[in-house]
Order: sequence, then structure tokens, then C-alpha cells
Amino acid sequence: MRYEFFIGLRYLRSKRRQTFISVIGLISILGVFMGVMALNVVLAVMRGFEEELRDKILGVNSHLVVLSYDGPMGDYERIKDKIINTNGVVGTSPFIYGQGMVVGENNVLGAVIRGIDPKNAGSVTNIEEALGRGMVGRNGKVKTDELRAIGRELIMKLNRETKSGKPPLILGIELASNLGISAGDQVNLVSPFGKVGPFGPQAKIKRFEVVGVFDYGMVEYDSSIAYVGLRDAMDFFEMNSKVTGVEAKVRDLYKAKEIGEKITVNLGFPFYTRNWEEVNRSLFRALRLERIAIAIFLALIILVAALDIVSTLTMVVMEKGKDIAILRAMGATRRGIMRIFITDGMIIGFVGTLLGSIAGLGICYLVKTSDAVKKLIPFDTQVYPVSEFPVKIEPLYFLGVAIMSLVICFLATLYPSYQASRKDPVEALRYE
Repeated sequence: MRYEFFIGLRYLRSKRRQTFISVIGLISILGVFMGVMALNVVLAVMRGFEEELRDKILGVNSHLVVLSYDGPMGDYERIKDKIINTNGVVGTSPFIYGQGMVVGENNVLGAVIRGIDPKNAGSVTNIEEALGRGMVGRNGKVKTDELRAIGRELIMKLNRETKSGKPPLILGIELASNLGISAGDQVNLVSPFGKVGPFGPQAKIKRFEVVGVFDYGMVEYDSSIAYVGLRDAMDFFEMNSKVTGVEAKVRDLYKAKEIGEKITVNLGFPFYTRNWEEVNRSLFRALRLERIAIAIFLALIILVAALDIVSTLTMVVMEKGKDIAILRAMGATRRGIMRIFITDGMIIGFVGTLLGSIAGLGICYLVKTSDAVKKLIPFDTQVYPVSEFPVKIEPLYFLGVAIMSLVICFLATLYPSYQASRKDPVEALRYE
């Protein structure tokens, strides 16, 4: 053991008359511990919330959308083939997007009407899982594969004729609830873009039968979307065998922009692409900025603990003036004296950081896995897009917090250690 480490360790274990120094040292360890633990937990929760929200959004929307500057596109099957042959694309599906109103027996609500191809829609979004959850219920203990099987069977009903002979329709669970309808009921879809009659433009009204409901877990989507089959949407919006665009799913969602640029080059003008990051840029930027701001504020706790380290080492230097002088007289270098007190501070920082990291990891794991903890922190799904505390344990984040904490603690040791190394042994021993 190097003498600097041995002496530094002895200084932390103060004698009875120096108990105050030990207490300040323990408070410094506690400060570092609390700061590291809080920062790790908050970053894990913020990261989990961001990922949960991203998954919710990408459950409804695809990674990429291919559109045309000329409006609705025909010959979409040829376009689909070109897109699917692009390296990195794993699924494609045509869609029609329109606005209208859903008219129930006692209520009328505006909705986004989306025409989808039942055979391919599940390859670009999580609609099958959402349909299964809508039919089973949020509290149903059903595995994801089973939910998708239920949803797959339900979505295929958009290709079949209903018993009433009306075209099939699938509504969001909140939209169906607000309209007071359920599977088997009939509703009218109203489009403001109808034919022009003798008295001006006339709204187009068509009757549909509700064959099921979906549940994405986000009120914004569950209360505003209605799905119909692609052919029924073409007829309702009078698209003349054209579609609004083609959705695509990519293997690596963070390469969506790069793959979109390749698709744009392959298809040429007038086609262009929009990826999920562009569509939701402001939302995810706000989340990242919030995460950074919270991390900075919580890092101040570690900074306060570092100031405690400065005060602890300053008092130790004042208390150990005679020891420093003797060590210098025995041949200890200024650098060796600095290392003694840097060792003191780094032991405090290391212990606090280690305990804080372990405690933070334990809390994150407990929140993520314990049903009892989840029940203690309920979330109103009418307000939040999540039903439980989201936690994402990122080892890189934990490592980054630990390194930052140790760097701050190291910087806190430099001034008192430098002051100790500058002490004159002759002055210190003159009156001893």
C-alpha cells in the first residue's frame, strides 16, 4: 500500500476529539449518495417515459410515409414494390387519410378516418396488438402474441362483408365510449367533401357497422381515429382507386431518415418521404431538453456535496498541520502531500458514488418489476400516455453519472490539497 493512501485512510478515521471532522465526512458521503441516486432514478424514468411515448406513437404511425406532391397516388402497387426492395425496409402498406364525423344514436364526434389494407397494416404499425387489447381489455392478462392473434382476426373483418351488409368499421375505444356504441352497432360516417348539388356542396353520408374497437393506450389516438378497409375508404372519399400514400417500416428506426432519402432518390419527383422524427420533432426535442435540464439541476446536489468535501478537507488540513510538517521533514514531496488529501476526498466521492449507483439501480429495478410499487404510483390514462411508471435502465447513463460524480469530487479536492502541499514545515514545527 502506498503511504499516501495509508495516511489518507487513517485521517478519515479521526480520533474522539476530532469526531466533528468524521461527521462532516459522513455528511459529504451522504450528499454524494443522494445526488447520484436521485440523478440515476430520474434519468431512468425520463428515458423510460420517452421510450414509452415513442413506442406509443410508432404503434399508431409507421416509421416512414411516402407521399406525392401531386396529391393522391395511383399505381401504388408498383410504388410499394420499389419501397420494399430498398435495403432496410421490412414492411409496406398503402393508406388513405381523411377527416369526417362519426354520427351515433345520440352523439356526433369528429374523427380521422384511415383506410388501411388489412393484409399489410400489421406489418408497419402495432394495430393488431391494439385491436387485441381493445377486445380483451387493459386489465386482461394476455400475452402479446395472443393479443396480436386476436387483433389479426379482427382486422381481417375489414375485408369481409358484415351480416347487415354494411361496410365494416373499427373505432378507438375512447371514441366508441364517447359515442355510446359497441361492436355490432351501426354509425354514419359524414364527409364534408361530397358532390356538388343544385344548392351547393353536399356532405356525403354512408352507414357502417362497428366490428370492433382498438386501444393504443393514448387518449389522443383512441378518441379520434376510425379504421375502414382500403376499398371502402376509396369509395367513401371518391379516390378513384388512388391512395394518400404508402407507409413503410424499417429495421432500424433511427436510420429512417437515411432510408427515406434513398427511397426519394429511387422514386424520383414528385414523391417525397416523411419520417417519424420529422413529424414528432418538437415533442422529442422538448423531452430531451427537459431530461437535460433536470439532470443539471440534480447534479447541483452532487456539487453541494463536493463543497462539503472541500470544507472537510480544509478542516483536516488545519488539524493535521503538525503531521504535514513532520512528513515534509522526513522527505515527503509536495506532490505526495497533495496525493494524501486527494485520496481522502476521492474515498468520500467513491463510496458515495458507489452506494448511490447501487441504490439507484435497486430503486429502478423495484419500480420496474414490483406490482405493489406500481399500485402506489397510479397514472390516470386520461391525462398521461402511460398507465404505470416507465423505467428504462441504461447502463451507459449510470456509468456517465458515476464518472461525472467522481470528476466533481476530484475537482473539489484540488484546492485544499494544494494548500496542504504549500505549508512550510519550519513554521509548523517552530512552536512544537
